[in-house]
Amino acid sequence: MEWLLAIFGIYCLYLGVKWLGKKNTKEKAIRSLEDELSNLMMNNTSLVATAYRNSVSSNSFGKKNYTKFKKELIEYLLDNTESKEVIEYATELGDFQIPDETIYKIEEVIEGYSLSEDFTEDMDPYDYEHYCANQFLKCGWDEANATSGSSDQGVDVIAKKGNDYLVGQCKKYQKPVGNSAVQEVVAGMGYYGANIGVVISNAGFTNSAKKLAEANDIKLIHHSEIKNL
Repeated sequence: MEWLLAIFGIYCLYLGVKWLGKKNTKEKAIRSLEDELSNLMMNNTSLVATAYRNSVSSNSFGKKNYTKFKKELIEYLLDNTESKEVIEYATELGDFQIPDETIYKIEEVIEGYSLSEDFTEDMDPYDYEHYCANQFLKCGWDEANATSGSSDQGVDVIAKKGNDYLVGQCKKYQKPVGNSAVQEVVAGMGYYGANIGVVISNAGFTNSAKKLAEANDIKLIHHSEIKNL
């Protein structure tokens, strides 16, 4: 659990003359908000992980945009703070900012948390994609990432191991998965130059999906079978 001991940094932007004589307020506000962020990461990692997945986007080259996540994380901390110094600074003196270095530490905590997650029926489809990506990592793949709604070309997860390059669709359904998921993987393989295509689901597959998958050499598996790939 060493990842829980990470120190999270926050800094302040101040507004002109109001800063004079307020050094102690700034220092106390930063310490308080850093403590509250640490407590949030330790006690409610799932909330932060969900917010991260919903707000961090990536461009086609994998560069991440943290702007929305930083803004919403600060808003959450300010909405729930009990520190009078934090409130005073936020209302009278300036703004709090989260540096990228802190975001990287938060990502480490989320990764550790995600790797320990088990499948549950109440997972939403978005969380299921990340769950499947983490299963690849747990099963020894060198890289595995959920595309998280970026320019994914119909692909939900990308994984690499040695010379193997896999693209997949992850479908958390209440009924068997049909042809469209197979078609999207076929298209994704061509786009990414992958040599393995897979559709992963908790709910099975229709007969027509099985026939189409067989014709295109696409694997159809339950998420518990990722370890067999």
